[in-house]
Amino acid sequence: MLGYLLLAALMFALLPACAASKPQGTVSYFLTSEIAYLRDTPTYDGNVVAQVFKGDQVERQNGGESDWWQVSSARTGQAGWIQRELLSPRPVPVVYSIASRTAPLRECPGDDCPSLQLLFKGDQVQKVEENDRGWWRVLVKDGRTLGWVTAAAVGERSAEPVAAPEKTPKKTYYYVAVSRLKLRQEPRTAASAVRDLKFNEQLEKLEQNLQGWLKVRHPASGALGWVASRYLTAMPVTAPRRLKPAKKSAPPPPKHKAEPLPELEVM
Repeated sequence: MLGYLLLAALMFALLPACAASKPQGTVSYFLTSEIAYLRDTPTYDGNVVAQVFKGDQVERQNGGESDWWQVSSARTGQAGWIQRELLSPRPVPVVYSIASRTAPLRECPGDDCPSLQLLFKGDQVQKVEENDRGWWRVLVKDGRTLGWVTAAAVGERSAEPVAAPEKTPKKTYYYVAVSRLKLRQEPRTAASAVRDLKFNEQLEKLEQNLQGWLKVRHPASGALGWVASRYLTAMPVTAPRRLKPAKKSAPPPPKHKAEPLPELEVM
């Protein structure tokens, strides 16, 4: 009897010590980087214990104000040390794709809940939370509808969407339609020449004035200048264009000198 009493007293004495060894007030955090590693020591030289991914929930166990915190993964239960700067107290949205052919988005986590809409394979959703019955609460990217789907209907994470490149204006090209053409500094025939252009050389149109002159860029050299549009063609041609010579205006009739009047003799 005395032995049992001593054993009971020993157990009661150990209870405060055991309670003190348990982490108090664990707090949830979420990984913000695409991938990180839990290590067995609070240093980059520590051995990797487990991998965690963007949006994964971890429970903080130790670390204080240091740069490394000891955490345990809510997904796998593995514990290790990770850099504090990689964690956020707020959930980090992670994009997934619907993997099944169709999946109803429901108001609540159950097959008997009303359907909000029907999702199709490839539709992207952001995970908000999950329960212990195999349901995820998600936000549909197109339409921003919030609802529940089965975890089995959701596939792998989607790649981060890449911003579409801005559409550049379509370039317009012309070709020299005459044997020789001057690329001029200004839109006038008397302007100095930048370079000589040959038959069928390509030119990129930049702008045009009301007098029919084009500001162009010569792609082969990068030279900029002006040419008259009448010397250009939209497509290469097989032979240089023959320009009609300018019509010469008829010379004015010669002016006849008036013959002097005969002097009158004074009688």
